[in-house]
Amino acid sequence: MKRTYLQFLSATLLLLVLTGGKISAQPEWTKDRLDINVAISGAPLYAFSDYTYGAEYFYNEVGHLTDLYTGNIKSRTYGFYSADAAYRLGKRWAVMLNAGYSRLDADFFDPATKEHLKSEADNFFSIMPGIRFYWKDTPGFKFYSSLYMGLMLHNRSLDYWKASNYDKDLFGFQVTFAGFQFGKRKVYGVTELGAGDLSMGIPLGIRLGVGYRF
Repeated sequence: MKRTYLQFLSATLLLLVLTGGKISAQPEWTKDRLDINVAISGAPLYAFSDYTYGAEYFYNEVGHLTDLYTGNIKSRTYGFYSADAAYRLGKRWAVMLNAGYSRLDADFFDPATKEHLKSEADNFFSIMPGIRFYWKDTPGFKFYSSLYMGLMLHNRSLDYWKASNYDKDLFGFQVTFAGFQFGKRKVYGVTELGAGDLSMGIPLGIRLGVGYRF
């Protein structure tokens, strides 16, 4: 855990270093300095990389692990819900903060009787600072790229192993290759294409939402 928090602090310092020299170099920004959006995207990358698809249950409870058993699992994810805040430093740069939540559920079934055996639930929380670079900025359209690095919190609840519950912290990241904002007024729409712990897709994850400028 200490290592994860050290990585989080290191990432925050790195982002500050990357943008620190830009603050004084930017001309004074007289437009809306702060914008906040809420959006939904695909399940986080960590949900796919860490999730064991019942191997823990079938190996430790049933006593053996086979393709037959691991194939009898029904899983559900509800997407990743997140809030994004951007503070403009100037025409090109902004500093960011993102916080989000996602959930993944799984049910395990006996392959012969189809009887429901056990369940587990995975909750994912994130808090990530970041930076954004605007390629194009007009009153009705903005095109940008972003980089986030921060902390991912994973909580797993099981109704086996004596109904155990455990937490795991780790370093997370997100790269938004192409982000778009549409709308001339305070309220705007947002579409982002990227990959990482805030959204995952093949080949890219998509994040859709609405925002407000202050």
